Amino acid sequence: MIDQSQQATTSDHDLDIPFRSWKNHPAAGVDFPDLSIATSEASRTRSVVDALASWIPAEIEVLAGLDIGGLGLAGALAYRNGLGFIDIRKVDSLRNEVMRSIMANYELGEGVVISKGARLAGRSVAIVDDCLISGGTALATARLIRRLGGHCDTAHFVFEIEGMGGRERLAQGGIRVEVLRTVPRTAPEAAESA
Repeated sequence: MIDQSQQATTSDHDLDIPFRSWKNHPAAGVDFPDLSIATSEASRTRSVVDALASWIPAEIEVLAGLDIGGLGLAGALAYRNGLGFIDIRKVDSLRNEVMRSIMANYELGEGVVISKGARLAGRSVAIVDDCLISGGTALATARLIRRLGGHCDTAHFVFEIEGMGGRERLAQGGIRVEVLRTVPRTAPEAAESA
């Protein structure tokens, strides 16, 4: 169930990022911050994309957008910065000619896939997604990119849900994390009653 929109601000970029909370998603006691009410407004989309773009290291050649929230963000960032773009899908959302990386958790089910047409060997790739939770999807993505010969040590997120261990998990995997806004595990009481 989605509750009413709430305003969130970030001290890092002094950026106003509205979102709706998906209650108890992806698991009980966790409310997912849905960015779609912000990205449906052109000026807010531009602000979010510009803020994320400020962290893209100069050596990055390709952005990897994670299924589903990171796809549009990575595409917009790639266009803005003149970079390549690949889409990372959860297993079963691409049917043919894919490379897989399996890491079971509630976010992934059976893992992530990249189309076999993606040329990553020797290229620097940054991961882009809307929300960092446990880090499982991003870590599986980095491992797959590395297995295919790419270099992947940075990940960029709009939101991070506090207390879920994603940042620490990615750090253990050699991935530097940049986040625009950290949000609580559950939405504030005022939003729950709305």
